[in-house]
Amino acid sequence: MPLKHQALRAFGWSLSDKLINQLGYLAVTVYLARLIGPDSFGFIGMLTIFMLLADSVVSGGFLSALVQRSGQVTEDDACTVFWVNFGWGGAMYAVLYVAAPWIAQFYRQPQLTAIARVLFLVVIINTFTVVVRAKLTIALDFKSQAIANTIATLLSSALAVLMAQRGYGYWALVWLMVSKSLLASAGIWWFCRWLPKWRFSRASFAALFGFGSKLMLAGFVATIVNNLYVALIGRFYNATQVGFYTQATNLSNYLYQFIASSLQGVTYPIMTSIKEDRERLVSIYKQLISLTMLICLPMLIGFSAVAADFISIFLGTEWQPAVPVLVALCVARTVTPISAINMNILNAMGRSDIFLKIDLMKLPVTLSALYFAIPYGIEGIAWASVVTSFIAFFINAYYPGKMFGFGGLEQIRIAIPYIVATVIMYSVLSLLPQMPSIVALAGKIFVGVMIYGAVLWMLGDAWSKKFGALLRERFAGL
Repeated sequence: MPLKHQALRAFGWSLSDKLINQLGYLAVTVYLARLIGPDSFGFIGMLTIFMLLADSVVSGGFLSALVQRSGQVTEDDACTVFWVNFGWGGAMYAVLYVAAPWIAQFYRQPQLTAIARVLFLVVIINTFTVVVRAKLTIALDFKSQAIANTIATLLSSALAVLMAQRGYGYWALVWLMVSKSLLASAGIWWFCRWLPKWRFSRASFAALFGFGSKLMLAGFVATIVNNLYVALIGRFYNATQVGFYTQATNLSNYLYQFIASSLQGVTYPIMTSIKEDRERLVSIYKQLISLTMLICLPMLIGFSAVAADFISIFLGTEWQPAVPVLVALCVARTVTPISAINMNILNAMGRSDIFLKIDLMKLPVTLSALYFAIPYGIEGIAWASVVTSFIAFFINAYYPGKMFGFGGLEQIRIAIPYIVATVIMYSVLSLLPQMPSIVALAGKIFVGVMIYGAVLWMLGDAWSKKFGALLRERFAGL
């Protein structure tokens, strides 16, 4: 099958996976938010940074290292990664288990000890899927991953809703995450049908760790950069404030991730397979940035325009303080997908050393912004995130700009039509009255889509012309 057809098929399944599972998971957490309130989400938000840090150490670098080697992965490579991860996963959980009382003391929330010791089981569970996910990704088999994730989402969501309705509070959210991870892991193993052998290769470990260790450390630093806001809110404020910020973060993240992560997940193994063909690689790189901005920019800014309506309808008045935070984080996320693509191409080229250097450069920026923002509450911290996101974008784009002649300013230049169309769309939507009704919200979304599409058509955008041609071709015979 030609590479283009493989990529389109893989993207279709990856997009379906994200659409069903990320948006489905979002719907469940929104429903749970109405039942269990901001405090429960705040408890989970306080622990998220520790879970993500452990996960970045255990699996962050090796999965990318295996995919980067693509067709050269051997059985020794796979077995070595599996057993190393198994050991690290157990060690990390043991450390977190022992540290749970100190984490609870740091936040002055005694109940976090019990929550942490259950929630951190996700770290061990995820270690078992690194190799099998890498194998399916290398084969561009996103269909199996989509099916496994969908089954896991449905069953874990049913369990969480039942627990919430029966008054288990934050435990519903804890078991949603643990059961989803466990079921997805079981499903991935079922489809991959790979069993590890009792092998350990020092040569494989050295080669994979040489690349993966830099990504692992970079992932560790990036996790601190991206989650330090929530951790410090939990320290200086209360669980309710953490809940508001966590829910706003989740909503803004889900919006862009189901498109951006689908594109990046599919194109990463493709870019690694053609990394020697510089012209073709750069062509895919530019198209990926253009397509990502086409979709993510209006989605995020459009959502910020209807954020108050959405919160009022789906979460209730108890969650209204999250609205200004959500608006700010939507603005911050507009450049996050492009930053991720810039980092992705460095991985594809095997430059994990530059990847690490970039993430280390962003850490002092985040710390400085937090220092000045903490006194201004969660809204101040959210707008500090906007500033750091845009600074991070130019840092992330610097090295790809030197390597391929396509830096931050050039990337913004190709997004100008999307920026113009998005600004016009937002201006119109912001003038419409707020009405807490699903029908009114759907009407605003429809108006926004029509305005955005019409402006792009008038500006002669290439993607809108391609989409229009596909529509005419599809309905020509009707």
